[in-house]
Amino acid sequence: MAIGVSVNTFNEQPYLTIAEYKQAPTAIDIDNLVVGGNLAAQNAELENAIFRASSYMDEYFNQNLCANTETESQRVRVSNQGYVAVHPTNDPIIAVREFLYGSVPNNLYTLNDPTTIWFEEQQFLVPVAPLSQTQYSSQGPLGFYGFPPAGNFWVYCQYTYDAGFVNNAMATAVAGQSSLVMANSIGIQAGARYKIHDGANSEFVTVASTYAYGENTIPLVSPLLYSHAPGVTMGNLPNAVKEACILITTAFLKVRGDNSLTMGITTKPIGNQLPAQMYGGEIALALTMVDKYRRIR
Repeated sequence: MAIGVSVNTFNEQPYLTIAEYKQAPTAIDIDNLVVGGNLAAQNAELENAIFRASSYMDEYFNQNLCANTETESQRVRVSNQGYVAVHPTNDPIIAVREFLYGSVPNNLYTLNDPTTIWFEEQQFLVPVAPLSQTQYSSQGPLGFYGFPPAGNFWVYCQYTYDAGFVNNAMATAVAGQSSLVMANSIGIQAGARYKIHDGANSEFVTVASTYAYGENTIPLVSPLLYSHAPGVTMGNLPNAVKEACILITTAFLKVRGDNSLTMGITTKPIGNQLPAQMYGGEIALALTMVDKYRRIR
């Protein structure tokens, strides 16, 4: 029996928090999403709507844009120039944590020095030379572990990598301190500038050069101006993506599944109009805003 190494699926994450949506100028009533429900029930349904809007965007993007760690497997061809080009499912590619390779799928070898990997848009290149391990004897080279050093042929690889835009929740952030603690540090890089999304207390921070990739405690170049509650997000997810999620969430909330009577410029009714016709323009606008992030496979 053969069992697949991995299944490539979206690691769904919402593009907004409940607080971010509430702070946006949507002009929509979110206090009666659940009839007779308390604040917790209203927030829970709003969170569900944000998840559904984010999932809708994932289907359009053909990926989730929030930074994730993924493990995938591919069969790749070694080029005549002596490298393999790997095209992961998600982008932008931030880091490759582990790379395994070999000529036989169930006998893969680990790349000992991942720093030899070259990053390009939507792909990364692995030089063949570090991958080829020759076995020697008194009679000379006996063979290769993994695959030969050149040629136009297939090899198997499995890799674990980080990709996407940082949109991570914070755990602790106190005004005046020169560090913060993340609940999730995937994708955060030394020297990078990120925005903390916290309404009137939003601010930009720059990660210090002393930061070690993967650590949850983030040293900053300058002290924090404000304190931030756990769950507030920090990252570099494009504002257009967040705005698109706001528009699509709003459109989803306004669709009630029945025909509505609409008014023209005058006070005379112009007839019945389907909700999809009324709010489809908002969704179309949202997708136009983020079309550049769509992954074409």
